[in-house]
Amino acid sequence: MDKNDINQPVNFNVDPNQTPVYFVDGYLIGSNEHSVTVSFSQAVLDGKQQNVVSRVAMTNAQAKEFLKTLNDHLEKYER
Repeated sequence: MDKNDINQPVNFNVDPNQTPVYFVDGYLIGSNEHSVTVSFSQAVLDGKQQNVVSRVAMTNAQAKEFLKTLNDHLEKYER
């Protein structure tokens, strides 16, 4: 990817029949000097255990940008 491509718009295609949406009860974050991994989990019936349903890994730079974007989004809708 060229540096000039970084700010170009990206089209996202989401097929609701192929892309599940999970409500999560918890998350775990792991990281090292190269990446951040977030594991999302759902509680099992007794509530004492959670099963991981999805994991997302990204570079540290992507994680920082995601955090900034998420914060901006939440602030916009909390007004």
